[in-house]
Amino acid sequence: MSNWVDSEAEVKPQVRRKVLAYCPAWCDSGYQVCFWDGKVFMYEEQPNNDFHTYVNAWTIFLEAE
Repeated sequence: MSNWVDSEAEVKPQVRRKVLAYCPAWCDSGYQVCFWDGKVFMYEEQPNNDFHTYVNAWTIFLEAE
């Protein structure tokens, strides 16, 4: 089970570490793989700079080897 962290919490992931964001108003699935750049959540293919405003929570997940 994943431990979700509120996006407004002081705790943030390591810079550039991939996380799963819960963002139901951003996309149909409600989830997006992204990273914390030190200031905001983002991902390389995002169509604009607004993505971080849609992130409600995030969680670290294990990447496939």
